[in-house]
Amino acid sequence: MTRILLCFLVTLMTILRPIFPAWNVAYARLPVTFRVESVSDVYAPAAGTDARVCEYPSVVQLCCQKNAADNGKLLATFEKWGGGYPVFESDDDAQTWRQIGAVTDQYNAGYLNEWMPFLYELPADMGPYERGTILLAATSVYGEGVTDSTVTLYASVDLGRTFTAFCNIDQAGGIDWGVWEPYLIYEAETGRLFCFYSDDSDPRHSQKLVYRYTTDLTHWSEKAECVACDDPELRPGMPVVVGMGNGTYIMVYEMVGLGGNPIYCKTSDALDDWGDAADYGQIVCAAGKTLGSSPYAAWSPVGGKCGTLVITAHHPLRGKSRTGTDLFLSFDYGRTFVPVDNPIPYDFDTIERCGYSPSLFFSQDGRTLYYANNPPCFDAAYKISVAKICIDE
Repeated sequence: MTRILLCFLVTLMTILRPIFPAWNVAYARLPVTFRVESVSDVYAPAAGTDARVCEYPSVVQLCCQKNAADNGKLLATFEKWGGGYPVFESDDDAQTWRQIGAVTDQYNAGYLNEWMPFLYELPADMGPYERGTILLAATSVYGEGVTDSTVTLYASVDLGRTFTAFCNIDQAGGIDWGVWEPYLIYEAETGRLFCFYSDDSDPRHSQKLVYRYTTDLTHWSEKAECVACDDPELRPGMPVVVGMGNGTYIMVYEMVGLGGNPIYCKTSDALDDWGDAADYGQIVCAAGKTLGSSPYAAWSPVGGKCGTLVITAHHPLRGKSRTGTDLFLSFDYGRTFVPVDNPIPYDFDTIERCGYSPSLFFSQDGRTLYYANNPPCFDAAYKISVAKICIDE
């Protein structure tokens, strides 16, 4: 009966979605209300300037700081070609932002900070760094021709104002043989910090998903596969891994090489065991809709006994969206999903980079979702915006 009711709910929401406006919507038939409280610009290039590409936003809300007054502050960074990774701070809950620093690679001589930054607050003491240290993992590249690449780790002990690069998690070749798109997650039970990333360096695979882990931020495990397809032309990429309230983890990723780069997922009971790497899981689907390219996920305990899992991505693959793409919500740990409007709507164009690589971050109590994306601002230029979304049961 429960499954029949859920299927009915999904169908009903698909029928009723066009009735609702895109802003301040309370989806009364869902286990949660889902309300956009504000949308703010972290960074927007001035019209008429040399607007560099802005994408891969990453947002974190601090909750592990010794000084209680610092908890609740938001930090954001993003990929901005040339000049390193800018770091912005908000101390008024995403209403306004100011730049407090920029991260450059002083660790790898001749390498440039270019791609795919990811912010993370260390939740426990580890090696030389205390709980609350801000980590940034990113890909540095060598030369204009990108002949080499590294996944480099940086640390900040002053709330993001300065960062020091201190190790390379992996190092490989250039565009066709590189390492990309790092994502960090901590396993409290074992005190291990995992880094999941995309790896082009194996000649048997065009690209695969791998991980390494550490207990001291100095020594890293051997590289292990989690998705490596039998078809060597397929390119699983951009992994994001989220822990859920039932003790399991869900990994979402794109599958380049299949039409539209569909979003797939796998689940596991442990961060170091993803089963057969050749099994690339199942496609993420909501009421007949699917998503493509650059996925992201986050989980909150709010929303019934299973909480709320949110997945987003760059574009609709099957089915239409009136807001560029939809957010997919799950209330059963990723078995089924319901589509809802994008809180930062944009006109989707497969040629443009708008909406590329969005990110999500839940507050510590799970009642506020921060959604970052790069909508257009003028001509072919993009800005970085953050939506503050309140959810309640």
